[in-house]
Amino acid sequence: MRPVGKLIAEVLAELTKEGLNPTKLELLGLSLGGQTISFIAKSYQQLTGRNVSKLTGLDPAGPCFRQLGPEDRLTSSDADFVEVIHMNIDGYGMAARMGHVDFYVNGGEFQPGDLYLFPCASLCSHSKVFFLWLSAMKNPDKFVAIKCDSIQQARDAECYDREPRETNLLGPKVNRSVHGIFYLSTTRGYPYYLGTKGLDPAHVAWKHYSELNSRDNEEFHV
Repeated sequence: MRPVGKLIAEVLAELTKEGLNPTKLELLGLSLGGQTISFIAKSYQQLTGRNVSKLTGLDPAGPCFRQLGPEDRLTSSDADFVEVIHMNIDGYGMAARMGHVDFYVNGGEFQPGDLYLFPCASLCSHSKVFFLWLSAMKNPDKFVAIKCDSIQQARDAECYDREPRETNLLGPKVNRSVHGIFYLSTTRGYPYYLGTKGLDPAHVAWKHYSELNSRDNEEFHV
């Protein structure tokens, strides 16, 4: 991916010489693409001395990257602003904070299934980020997330009592001045958003399903 990133950066550097404004340059990548945009941005910095304006990582790949340092994966220094959406952090994604703003959707581990009582396992949760982002592009004011003090708080949806309460919007209207870790609740099915209802802990759906299954000492996510 590093050679691919360098080649793309060389093209962008040439376009910059022809008038491309890096303050308007945004890159988006899903899974391995979420790590590839890091190499593009790093090489672009080296070639031009300028930063890409924004990077958006859609559940950037975790396998092979979890033990690497920031020079070998996506990190907040890669661009003026880096937004990361986590949806399968213990599977195909990555738990570590990588951006200025990191959204942990439904805790970031497993996502609710679109069909009731059908679990959404690792691949489902990982790939679902594309459809969530598509909805966020169409509904830029609807994905309201709440700030947390730690990744563990976001995983456990334990951010609702935090004072002062701070929020941010996942998607094109993200507030670039409000950095941090954010928890986002969604519905099971498209278009997924809860709006301000997501700021109510009653909508942490996966906890309810966990409680329903606690009698059997099992837990699944639907």
